Amino acid sequence: MKRPIKSTGAIPELVYDLRQPNGSSGLFYADAAAFSDRLLDEIDRHAGTTVRAYARHVQSQRNEQLRSPAEYSIDLLTLGLALACYGGAAETTPPVVVALARTLFRLRHNWPFLKPIADLLRSSLTRLYLVPRIGSDPAPGPLSPGRLSCLIAWLRATGEFEQEAARLDIWQGFLCTLSGDEAAHILESAVSLFHWFETAADQALGRYTRGVPAFLAGPYARRGCREDQIFCARHPVEYHLGMVAAEVMNRGLRGEFERRPRRAVLVPTCMRGVKAADCRARIAGLDMVCTACDPDCSVNQITRRMRSLGAKVYLIPHSTGFSRWLKRWQRMPDFGVVAVACMLNILPGGYEMRARGIASQCVPLDYPGCRKHWSEKGIPTSLNQDRLAQLVQIQPHPAGPSTPAL
Repeated sequence: MKRPIKSTGAIPELVYDLRQPNGSSGLFYADAAAFSDRLLDEIDRHAGTTVRAYARHVQSQRNEQLRSPAEYSIDLLTLGLALACYGGAAETTPPVVVALARTLFRLRHNWPFLKPIADLLRSSLTRLYLVPRIGSDPAPGPLSPGRLSCLIAWLRATGEFEQEAARLDIWQGFLCTLSGDEAAHILESAVSLFHWFETAADQALGRYTRGVPAFLAGPYARRGCREDQIFCARHPVEYHLGMVAAEVMNRGLRGEFERRPRRAVLVPTCMRGVKAADCRARIAGLDMVCTACDPDCSVNQITRRMRSLGAKVYLIPHSTGFSRWLKRWQRMPDFGVVAVACMLNILPGGYEMRARGIASQCVPLDYPGCRKHWSEKGIPTSLNQDRLAQLVQIQPHPAGPSTPAL
């Protein structure tokens, strides 16, 4: 087992940590950018024709806003990860369990008053039938578009992969337009690329996720039935995917973001300081804004710095409130939105903002610490404020398309 990375202060056993011993995550962003370039070159060499054909399919059949070629490469990597990490679980979980889990997820989402009982039942199902099957070998035989159906259903049943499942659904539609041999070759290539990524990313970015194995073997293993069992059960490779997704999606959306004249910054409430229980944030509807009650609070410091750059900061109570917030910004096209999130929420959050047509940028937390998922006592989280300021600032940008032609 890998030893967890030492934290840069008195904070113990961080699941991931983007900072170096000097307390800065500046080197992480350089590492993520360099590895993203290497990854995109690798995908282009081995699957560039596939990615371009898939992108044309998305444009013609889905009427989706044009994305950057690199973002479609991330779609291919997401496909490979889902097949490699969860394909066996999807094929070995009884269909009735998948259907019941999906029904319970819809109940908690559509009828909030049923959430406690739905979550109790879902956590039991997850503990007994879903989590134990993660890592199972898939059925022998060639991969085919038809085998994606149970994988997509399984991902949606967990309630943790809504956005990823939506992208896999598009892949399935594209693959169904090809011959069986062509489709099987693409699926096998996606898995092969994922395995290359798993090894290469660990070498390039593994220093930032050394705490994951210790968390899984320790605090996570001692937990009972919880609603977040699958969310917290991720292995380092899924954190690494979030790291490159943040870099690639920021690049793809940067041009459109810079054309928006106004700025909003969304930060999670786990960033509040040790006095979070006494936080006096002003709440009006969905709006939750800092009132500067604690001079040492990170949210207070970020709010003041962003105000100097012409941006307003809003607190988001939890990732479950993220979609409600996005509906608001979807209706306000003059805003560019910067979302701050835990690394595991970067990819699905980016997918959702893309799907809603929101010009956005993202900044991962330097380390996670919320009581809901990562720490029994709760650790006030932080981010690289210089990175946030760099993204928020408006740079001159010419009018015209923000993505190159495919």
